[in-house]
Amino acid sequence: MDDREAVRRQLGREPRPFRVAARCPYGLPSVIENEPSRSMPTTFWVTCPSLEAAISRVEAAGGVRAAQRELGEEQVEEVHEEHRRRYGTRVAGVREGGYVKCLHAFTALHLAGALPNPVAEWTLHRLDRMYPEVGCCTLRNRHPA
Repeated sequence: MDDREAVRRQLGREPRPFRVAARCPYGLPSVIENEPSRSMPTTFWVTCPSLEAAISRVEAAGGVRAAQRELGEEQVEEVHEEHRRRYGTRVAGVREGGYVKCLHAFTALHLAGALPNPVAEWTLHRLDRMYPEVGCCTLRNRHPA
């Protein structure tokens, strides 16, 4: 399966122009870098269904507020400012003042190697597992439970 087909399956729609920024252990895309566009302000995007679900579980358990509280505004603001310097926008459109809005966006930046950051490190340490142990979820064409 080529990368475009894999990302189409992962997203459930035809992807906008992108490049693969990180791959899962099974060799398929897990993070993409979107071509810059006004209609797609998020530069890096988690596409792997297993990874997306694992991060969502951390968010659902109060992870956004916990990361904000534990890391503090200054560390988060430094990541936003570095992202602005490199890409012209803040991470995932977050407002000024050092706020975490989406653990997925910070983690995508980190896994892509584009901007290693403490929010992603905090998140990754809390994931039960990033990828399935029994084979690629995209090749099985189903989202993880």
